[in-house]
Amino acid sequence: MFEDSVLIVAHPDDDILWLSSVIDKVEKIVFCFNEEPAKPELGIARKKTIAEYPLSNVSTLDIAEPQSFDKADWNEPVTTEYGLKLSKCQESDARYKATYEKLVSSVRNLVADRTNVFTHNPWGEYGNEDHVLVYQALKTLQVEFHYTLWFSNYCSNRSVTLMNRYISGFHSDYQCLPANLALAQRIADVFRKNGCWTWYEDYQWFDSECLMRNTPSDDQPAPLPYGRNFPINYIKIHIENRKLQPQPHPLVKIGRKLKRRLKKAL
Repeated sequence: MFEDSVLIVAHPDDDILWLSSVIDKVEKIVFCFNEEPAKPELGIARKKTIAEYPLSNVSTLDIAEPQSFDKADWNEPVTTEYGLKLSKCQESDARYKATYEKLVSSVRNLVADRTNVFTHNPWGEYGNEDHVLVYQALKTLQVEFHYTLWFSNYCSNRSVTLMNRYISGFHSDYQCLPANLALAQRIADVFRKNGCWTWYEDYQWFDSECLMRNTPSDDQPAPLPYGRNFPINYIKIHIENRKLQPQPHPLVKIGRKLKRRLKKAL
């Protein structure tokens, strides 16, 4: 599965969050989006991090992020040929579609002679519109170049509605690999040092990951009536003001309620 292989992910740090099990096995790692128009300092920090990356097989396409995060309706997601409909902002949707077209053009030569391509899953792991866009671009090119497309098995309470659409009649073909915890932490420290770590500070990696083989719709076998085995790495997240927030433990919530009641009583 690693013959003539490339890992293509949306942003720097997606590599170690969702696909740490393969980063030291693929022949090349490619980041699609570097620049964040609303945060120029983030793009500078990402370039510095890529220059200091512990592995030498890394490159970036330097495409500007389409600024799509939290612009789709994740309660009722609408899929399109370019990813998701950004129903919360028509301007963002047009930019998102244009970015998809640019991405397809930019990665064409990178995947033309590849046997295996690794990327995000169709529901964007925890629910990230950029991730869905990258998957859709590589799925489009898979039809043309016939490589094997592998995607990650991460999901969250935010993306589970979209995930459920894909696992209906899903042809379950996957490989489970141990997560590379030591290398992931080492690379995460470089991101943190340069100020471009975008995930939870106290995040704890799963011990293993399952890589799902994407089967083109024309090749799908008849669905089994009672489903298929489908392993998931499930994350609980909370989005507030378009930023990731830690999900408090239920006991913490109870403690906060008791504290408020005591204050009122006093």
